[in-house]
Amino acid sequence: MIASTVLDNSSATPMSASMMIPGVLFYVLLAVWFIWMGIGSIKARRWARALLVISSWIWLISGISGLIFMLLLMPDMYEQMGKSGQMPQEMAVITKYVITGFMIVFYVIIPGVLVLFYRSKNVKATCESRDSRIRWTDKCPLPVLAMSLIFGFWASSMLFIGFYGWVIPFFGVLLSGIAGAGLVLVITLLLGYVAWGTYRLSIKAWWCALLLTIAWAISTIITFSRVSVWDFYEKMNF
Repeated sequence: MIASTVLDNSSATPMSASMMIPGVLFYVLLAVWFIWMGIGSIKARRWARALLVISSWIWLISGISGLIFMLLLMPDMYEQMGKSGQMPQEMAVITKYVITGFMIVFYVIIPGVLVLFYRSKNVKATCESRDSRIRWTDKCPLPVLAMSLIFGFWASSMLFIGFYGWVIPFFGVLLSGIAGAGLVLVITLLLGYVAWGTYRLSIKAWWCALLLTIAWAISTIITFSRVSVWDFYEKMNF
């Protein structure tokens, strides 16, 4: 919405179907996730409670971080949009409060309620009583399972880079094409190993996770200190 307001229609490039596929797949998978978790919750399954505790915490932490970022960004952004005439000043103020309220409800209150509900001792006792089998989510501590799932999600999401020309930052340059695809494949395999090894409580996987995360952070910092974000978007055909 913001991009369409700022950019002139003559300069905007229509989004191709291949660029829309990742977003469509994400929401389809998200819908499947919520249906699956809903069924598991109704049946009081231990795995559903564990996965919802983890996902709700991730949702809450990400939501609070996003809300803080938007609160720091929005005053200047909407003030500039109002002054430049891109939207009436009153509309800019209303839009700011509507977006803030939306983020508070959907990114803080809802995940916060889910965290409080699913981590409660009563819910835990109910699930353990109605589902006495030891599930795969019980074979490692919840924080370890959370890390395993995060790296697993990271590994699977790397494949979506293919829809954007395999563009990936790598220690000061932007790789794409065959070179980018090769690097993405290597990183995906490493992340998959880390996800599985972490779940199996392998110390080698823990060290690999630490080194991989540090290397990724350093690579990103070095790359975007030399390459602008706009160049990155342009190379992905945004």
